[in-house]
Amino acid sequence: MIRWSISMNTTMVREGAFSMDTLETRGHDGMQWDISWPPDGQRSAMDSAREVLGSWGPPGAVKSGMEREASRLRTFRDWPGSVSPSLLARAGFFYLGTGDRVQCFSCGGILRSWEPGDRADTEHHKYFPTCPFLRGTEPSNVPITQQPDLPDGHILSQIHRLPGEQENDDPAVYPELLDMTNRMGTFRNWPQHTGLSPEQLAAAGFFYTDSPGHWQDFLQLSIVQDALRMGFDESLVASVVQSRFLMVGAPHSCLSDLVSELVDETVLAEEESVPQTSETTLTTEEQLRRLKEERMCKVCMDKDSSMVFVPCGHLVVCMDCAPNLRHCPICRATIRGSMRAFMS
Repeated sequence: MIRWSISMNTTMVREGAFSMDTLETRGHDGMQWDISWPPDGQRSAMDSAREVLGSWGPPGAVKSGMEREASRLRTFRDWPGSVSPSLLARAGFFYLGTGDRVQCFSCGGILRSWEPGDRADTEHHKYFPTCPFLRGTEPSNVPITQQPDLPDGHILSQIHRLPGEQENDDPAVYPELLDMTNRMGTFRNWPQHTGLSPEQLAAAGFFYTDSPGHWQDFLQLSIVQDALRMGFDESLVASVVQSRFLMVGAPHSCLSDLVSELVDETVLAEEESVPQTSETTLTTEEQLRRLKEERMCKVCMDKDSSMVFVPCGHLVVCMDCAPNLRHCPICRATIRGSMRAFMS
């Protein structure tokens, strides 16, 4: 983790025998900022830091409008880092748009070079312990928890909300989207499996900006291609992959997770398409057809189910598909072993 910033009441000093040129400025709330630089002709890492820091001032110069956590989260649309955007936004950071640099809306602190396992709040406190936001003295922060009915997670980076009158007195950036019907039109390619209704999102002021270049890259992953080779419908796979991208911003971690979700959606779609019929009115042919479907492998939808998962005991897949699964498609329990069942 590398800190790029000017922190409150901090003097940046380079050790040596030369004299120091000190610049004193005043930040917001009357806080004094002491910035020390080596004299001309003595280049150092401090000089390089000065060039970087020169474009970022004290807290008063921090980008306005980032007091709202939802606004900070939406800046992570093209975030390349490994740390969760929602956790970064919750810790007070917004994305600067280059590399993996983020800046605190309150203290102006800039962090970069994030590594897997880094915690946004811990790194923030480590490098900028006097930040008003961390100390609870920043009154302007508006967390998402105070904004009911807003979707959380990576999905906020893919949808946008028109500012309300209390948020912005300027004319709307997209005046045509003030009409709810027009906002609904932006959800034309909205995936079905996010659990969020386009009608509810549009009513709350959101409109959708599709980013096919991001989630469609996931379709080339080996686990996705394996799922397609298993016979799952291509449109279903694409919809599930897109939903995953919207919700968490990352692909499925393994084939079994993807297959489990595909099986769930397939079963749900079949249940919705089959009309509810009284068992007493079913013909013998219909009963045989249903029995065959119940015994059919829920993954390849071809062979009969013959493997019982341990410890859950579900019998839902054939002998060929069982080795590819790590979790039961029915209850999602971790598969510890399997036994072959012989049915008469």
